[in-house]
Amino acid sequence: MILYISTSELLKRYGVTKGTLISWRNKKGFPEPLIKAHGRSSSRYGIKAVDAWERASGLLDSLEIQPLITQHSSF
Repeated sequence: MILYISTSELLKRYGVTKGTLISWRNKKGFPEPLIKAHGRSSSRYGIKAVDAWERASGLLDSLEIQPLITQHSSF
Protein backbone atom coordinates (compact mmCIF):
# COMPACT_ATOMS: atom_id res chain seq x y z
CA MET A 1 0.00 0.00 0.00
CA ILE A 2 1.56 3.28 -1.15
CA LEU A 3 0.83 6.28 1.07
CA TYR A 4 3.13 8.93 -0.40
CA ILE A 5 4.32 10.25 -3.75
CA SER A 6 7.58 12.19 -4.06
CA THR A 7 8.16 15.56 -5.67
CA SER A 8 10.22 13.98 -8.45
CA GLU A 9 7.46 11.46 -9.18
CA LEU A 10 4.90 14.28 -9.38
CA LEU A 11 7.09 16.35 -11.71
CA LYS A 12 7.45 13.37 -14.03
CA ARG A 13 3.72 12.54 -13.78
CA TYR A 14 2.63 16.06 -14.72
CA GLY A 15 5.53 17.02 -16.98
CA VAL A 16 6.07 20.27 -15.05
CA THR A 17 8.89 22.01 -13.19
CA LYS A 18 9.28 22.31 -9.45
CA GLY A 19 8.37 26.00 -9.81
CA THR A 20 5.04 25.06 -11.39
CA LEU A 21 4.30 22.64 -8.56
CA ILE A 22 5.03 25.39 -6.01
CA SER A 23 2.80 27.78 -7.96
CA TRP A 24 -0.02 25.22 -7.91
CA ARG A 25 0.35 24.94 -4.12
CA ASN A 26 0.17 28.73 -3.76
CA LYS A 27 -2.54 29.49 -6.31
CA LYS A 28 -4.50 26.33 -7.12
CA GLY A 29 -4.82 24.52 -3.82
CA PHE A 30 -2.34 21.72 -4.51
CA PRO A 31 -1.72 19.86 -1.23
CA GLU A 32 1.23 20.73 0.98
CA PRO A 33 3.80 17.96 1.43
CA LEU A 34 3.29 15.77 4.48
CA ILE A 35 7.04 15.17 4.72
CA LYS A 36 9.22 18.13 3.75
CA ALA A 37 12.56 17.56 2.04
CA HIS A 38 15.83 17.96 3.90
CA GLY A 39 19.12 18.17 2.04
CA ARG A 40 19.03 16.01 -1.06
CA SER A 41 15.86 14.16 -0.13
CA SER A 42 12.52 14.74 -1.84
CA SER A 43 9.31 15.96 -0.22
CA ARG A 44 6.50 13.42 0.08
CA TYR A 45 2.83 14.15 -0.58
CA GLY A 46 -0.14 12.12 0.62
CA ILE A 47 -1.55 9.97 -2.18
CA LYS A 48 -5.16 10.56 -1.07
CA ALA A 49 -4.79 14.35 -1.05
CA VAL A 50 -3.05 14.44 -4.43
CA ASP A 51 -5.62 12.07 -5.95
CA ALA A 52 -8.49 14.23 -4.67
CA TRP A 53 -6.84 17.40 -6.03
CA GLU A 54 -6.27 15.79 -9.44
CA ARG A 55 -9.91 14.76 -9.66
CA ALA A 56 -11.26 18.13 -8.48
CA SER A 57 -8.97 20.15 -10.77
CA GLY A 58 -9.73 18.14 -13.91
CA LEU A 59 -6.06 17.25 -14.31
CA LEU A 60 -6.78 13.59 -14.99
CA ASP A 61 -8.65 14.49 -18.17
CA SER A 62 -6.47 17.38 -19.32
CA LEU A 63 -3.22 15.39 -19.03
CA GLU A 64 -4.82 12.02 -19.80
CA ILE A 65 -3.18 10.37 -16.80
CA GLN A 66 -4.42 7.43 -14.76
CA PRO A 67 -5.80 8.04 -11.26
CA LEU A 68 -3.39 7.46 -8.38
CA ILE A 69 -6.11 5.60 -6.50
CA THR A 70 -8.40 3.16 -8.24
CA GLN A 71 -11.46 1.38 -6.92
CA HIS A 72 -9.25 -1.66 -6.40
CA SER A 73 -6.81 0.23 -4.15
CA SER A 74 -7.08 -0.59 -0.47
CA PHE A 75 -6.75 2.73 1.32
